[in-house]
Amino acid sequence: MESRRTRRRAAFTLIELLVVIAIIAVLIGLLLPAVQKVRAASQVTGCSNNLKQISLAAHGYESNNGRLPPGYNPNSYIGVLAYLLPNLEQDNIARQFPTALLDPNSSAAGVWWGSGWTAAQNRIKTFECPSDNVGSDTVTTGMWAWMSCANLTLTGNYFGGNYPTVGKSNYVGNAGLLGNTTDGFYGQFVGPYSAGNPLKMVNITDGTSNTIAFGETFGGSQGSSRDFSWPWMAAGALPLAWDLIEPAQWYSYGSRHSGIVLFGYCDGSVRRLKKIGGSSTPWFSNQWYAIAYSAGYRDGFVIDSSQIE
Repeated sequence: MESRRTRRRAAFTLIELLVVIAIIAVLIGLLLPAVQKVRAASQVTGCSNNLKQISLAAHGYESNNGRLPPGYNPNSYIGVLAYLLPNLEQDNIARQFPTALLDPNSSAAGVWWGSGWTAAQNRIKTFECPSDNVGSDTVTTGMWAWMSCANLTLTGNYFGGNYPTVGKSNYVGNAGLLGNTTDGFYGQFVGPYSAGNPLKMVNITDGTSNTIAFGETFGGSQGSSRDFSWPWMAAGALPLAWDLIEPAQWYSYGSRHSGIVLFGYCDGSVRRLKKIGGSSTPWFSNQWYAIAYSAGYRDGFVIDSSQIE
């Protein structure tokens, strides 16, 4: 009589399956922070590259024009970034608005939201920090039309609404501690892109490696939603008097990087400056003075980098 053996198919029990799922969940939990860390580091690198390109573009502008670009055009309300387009390989966009729009001594071309509106619709990746969503976020309050810092006062105006098609920016020029002013104290710390103060690199007597040229900003209050944004066409210069507070505000520099804000210096280098870890400006502290010395191009003070880096 022929005998047959019955072969049973092996299978996971429910308990074994649950154990495998638990192990996978633990591995994912361990891996996720590492992935996020790598991603954050990549975003910092991308932002640093943007600031380096912008800072070096200012060198190219000076070579071609004999001076640095103005931080703010009082006639057309164009900001410093728009002047750098040809040196950022964006000639095709620069040609979309009249040359007269860039002339700070002429009002013939009108304001940028007139004859420069078509050009302003272009989104320029070099002007957007990879860690932020300034180019695609919904804006709840409005978009800056212009901003200027002079006589110890930061003033500006904005268009109410979202304006999703207008190209935005996370970067602005350095106006100094409180802009171009005759005040005996704050006037020491005027920045390279303060209003009405076009410079040559040789005028930066504190040294180009010691003087901030450009930095990161939200354009508005730092939070889960965005109240204001900067169009790159109008992105001019901000003062540094309020320090690197967190959450950042419309009048201060700031970033979504953990603990740092990136700045491009006048020599083309990029550095990471520490956020102060609070929402109150530490007026006249050692750290605040280190920021002030970095903001001014002719103050003559030695910077204690350990206070800010």
